[in-house]
Amino acid sequence: MILKVNKASTIRHLLSRAGFGFTPEQYQLYLDMDYEQVVDSLLDFSADNSALDEMLTQQSFDFANPDDIKRWWLFRMLFTRHPLQEKLTLFWHGHFATSVKKVRNPYAMYLQNRVMRQYGLGRFDDLLLAIARDPAMILWLDNEQNRKGKPNENFAREVMELFTLGIGHYTESDVKEAARAFTGWHTKQGRFYFDKGTHDSGAKSVLGESGSLDGVDIVRILARRKETAERLALKLIRFFCVDNPDGGYVDKVARAYEPDHQIKPMLKTIFMSEQFQSKRCFHALIKSPCDYVVGTLKYLQVSQVDGNTCNYLAAMGQDLFAPPSVKGWDGGAAWLASDTMMARFNFAAKVIGQKMDQLPQGKAALALCQKQGIDNAASMVDYFCTLLLDGDIPSSARAKLVDYVSTDLKGNKLDSLPDTRLLDAKIRGLLHLIMTLPTYQLV
Repeated sequence: MILKVNKASTIRHLLSRAGFGFTPEQYQLYLDMDYEQVVDSLLDFSADNSALDEMLTQQSFDFANPDDIKRWWLFRMLFTRHPLQEKLTLFWHGHFATSVKKVRNPYAMYLQNRVMRQYGLGRFDDLLLAIARDPAMILWLDNEQNRKGKPNENFAREVMELFTLGIGHYTESDVKEAARAFTGWHTKQGRFYFDKGTHDSGAKSVLGESGSLDGVDIVRILARRKETAERLALKLIRFFCVDNPDGGYVDKVARAYEPDHQIKPMLKTIFMSEQFQSKRCFHALIKSPCDYVVGTLKYLQVSQVDGNTCNYLAAMGQDLFAPPSVKGWDGGAAWLASDTMMARFNFAAKVIGQKMDQLPQGKAALALCQKQGIDNAASMVDYFCTLLLDGDIPSSARAKLVDYVSTDLKGNKLDSLPDTRLLDAKIRGLLHLIMTLPTYQLV
């Protein structure tokens, strides 16, 4: 039996998984819809996003600067009206993992990111073909050196092993023949260039199909395979839902890939499934650094993005545009280690101070309490635990937080909320304690 959580928690859960958290105002907007309407709204990328475009223009980002392309994407994650579009772009960035450290061309990485955003929700054939022709990918997997008579197998191997079929569903002969099909797929002046003179136009045989195959044919062959549908389904479920789905769930999402290899119906199948809405899925994934950082900024409504924020992401283990290998980030438990956890806690301390400093000087804590109707220690703890944890906290931990808020700096019990100065310190401390709890590391 799959136990479901209530509607409010389910919508919060959806907004956290299909984006990077939410502001209280965004949550209220979606709360007035039924669940499927929220899903459909998130899957619709047609809403006007011009306010974001204007904001990005005002920042005057230099797309030849690796730090600026990271900040550009962070701004998108924070302020877009299409949160799922950015979350899905992050998924594809990990799937088609490419690093600026080898490519050495930030502008090419920026353009690749735009390709993933443009094609990410549509037909996988189109996305895969665009990636195969992408200059950053060509440089990353050495297809620039792939020539007739001397094929380089790097891209052909990874497109089968990591991007589509998975290990065990192709042969070494398939890799060698596919490499020949991608010969001549090069770059010129920063763009894709088909060099006919270095392309091998001879007969080839890949996965049972023979002929004078080229790269377009290989993309078509790989995109239509059942193994590709299953691999994409599994990776999407693991990214958006649960780490270890059962085979029936994977098959259901893989069937949504047919008949036209579309990603959108796969995502809708995931979000509408009983599994996604069940208690098993609720707070079942470890937050990626992007989830932790962007979600925190959204929950606390911090609108001033520090230029050092991307460095915190890197310290937590997720350096945007620089995944550790062609396999991308391992995710899951790999996000949590002594050094990366310390980076999370340091960021929490920094952003809490930033949040409080944005409120009226000297009266930040008082203004926050008055706005939220907080008049005692228990209501303060419950407000922030609902905001940051959806109330998912053991009663013993909650009691300790209430005790913390209701004592002075010497440990003496207070009958009411402390004065303004102490209240400010207590809220800062309470927020930091909540953000270091195990539950806050989960999404």
